[in-house]
Amino acid sequence: MATKKFKNNSMILEAIHETMSGFHASGVIDDERMNEFNDGCLEPEQLLDKDVFDYLNKKCDSNPEKMRVLINDWLRKDIEIARSVS
Repeated sequence: MATKKFKNNSMILEAIHETMSGFHASGVIDDERMNEFNDGCLEPEQLLDKDVFDYLNKKCDSNPEKMRVLINDWLRKDIEIARSVS
C-alpha cells in the first residue's frame, strides 16, 4: 500500500484521518463519510508517472485541450479492447 500523503504535511489532518479511519473500521462512520475525510485530509493520488506527464506535455504542446482529446482517445481504445475480449 502506498504511503498516505496529507495535505500541507499537516500533523493535525493526519491525526484526524487516523481517528476517522478507526471509527470507519469499527463501523461508527460509513464509506461515504470516510471518503469525505479522505478527500479533506489526503493529497490526491498521482495516477500517472512523471514521465507520462512529460510525454503528454511534449506530445500536446502543453495544451490542456489537446491533452484531454488524447486521453479520451486512449480511454476509448481501452474500452474497445476490453469489449472485444469479453
